[in-house]
Amino acid sequence: MSELSTQLAATLPPGPAGQPDWVKVLRDKGAEQFRAHGLPDRKNEAWKYTGLGLITQHETRLATFEETPVPVLQGPHPVVDVAHQANIINGRLFDTTGMATEGVTVLSLAKALQNDAGELRRLLESLPAPAAKQMPANGFSALNTATLENGVVIHVESGVDGGRFLLNLFTTVNDSAHLSNSRICVILDDGASLELLEQYESPQANTNTSNIIMQLELGEGATLQHVRLQQESEDTGLITRTEILQQANSSYAYYGFDLGGGLVRHELHASLLGQGAKTSLNGAYLLDNNRHVDNHARVDHLAPGGFSEQYFRGVAGGSGRAVFNTAVCVHPGADETEARQSNANILLSKRAEIDTKPELEIYADEVIASHGATVGQLDEQAIFYLRSRGLDKEQARQILTTAFCRSVSDKLSDRELADAISQRMMDVMPQVT
Repeated sequence: MSELSTQLAATLPPGPAGQPDWVKVLRDKGAEQFRAHGLPDRKNEAWKYTGLGLITQHETRLATFEETPVPVLQGPHPVVDVAHQANIINGRLFDTTGMATEGVTVLSLAKALQNDAGELRRLLESLPAPAAKQMPANGFSALNTATLENGVVIHVESGVDGGRFLLNLFTTVNDSAHLSNSRICVILDDGASLELLEQYESPQANTNTSNIIMQLELGEGATLQHVRLQQESEDTGLITRTEILQQANSSYAYYGFDLGGGLVRHELHASLLGQGAKTSLNGAYLLDNNRHVDNHARVDHLAPGGFSEQYFRGVAGGSGRAVFNTAVCVHPGADETEARQSNANILLSKRAEIDTKPELEIYADEVIASHGATVGQLDEQAIFYLRSRGLDKEQARQILTTAFCRSVSDKLSDRELADAISQRMMDVMPQVT
């Protein structure tokens, strides 16, 4: 194991007093796996394009929550106005503001574990266990489980429209870099709906790393729109894993916007368990300097009549590097499935790099499937056309690259949110070098 892995393994905290026995079992399993394998490295196929140099170059240690300043720094202003939000600082739920819709419950993970009637336990224990050969690739998940205590649980009751809810996640500056772990669970009962907005934007540049696992469960006919906006400093690390369980006729739509961060990796895994379930994974990533963004997405169609779409757009300048690995598996019996994959990228620098790899496996009948990936440069004819209308070369390039990525934000039904994110993309758009 790496020196950092050894150090983190040696400082794993004991579980807090009063946790249920089944939680202790989960933590012990995670700790055992982490001590055996540590954090992943490039020798593992799933991580061969993504190294952990940004994290290992600092004296990173596990976050201790007594270090959170009081009063806490004011967090970033929400990208759009919200009526209800939770502030998660260094991985721990600090407070909630606003009024929750009737039928929506928001609890800290620690409190929810004490009050659980079995539904949360079932969800936490459903996190897919890696096969033996995959264990090294799941080091961050093992570490998250080994420290299972901090996070938030959101529950929307059957038939309730939960409206928009913001998770405002940021880290604070301390004497040394820290790695915080948090678990976010969202449970939507049958027919429930929610718009979940995640915002990662620390008020001060830092060298911290956040390790977040999200477990989302959608009941029959439930609808979840999930927007993730990340605009951290270029020395910050963010590792996320999102597991989505979908029952019949449920609908999940993800929109991820990576506009910052030094080392960012998102793992998205949707399991379409019920007939007619739909999932849509969309993302835009903008890279310059030495930023690195890695998206790994997988959709498992396990029931007939499902639909999935993956639509990602990327722009890389400077020495930025993007990785996009997407897979769709249509399992036996998942007949009449429709699956689409699309990943297009623009390089603005000779030093920038984008690695894209779409994968498709089909073991069912009457399936409609397509996939494609492209990496190229800006269209010189389009630039010439815009310049002939009075724009200079840089303005023409910015308009073209922004329009290219705006095809993702334009999918959002809320125009205010779509315009706000589009403006942010324009503000940080990489330049040709």
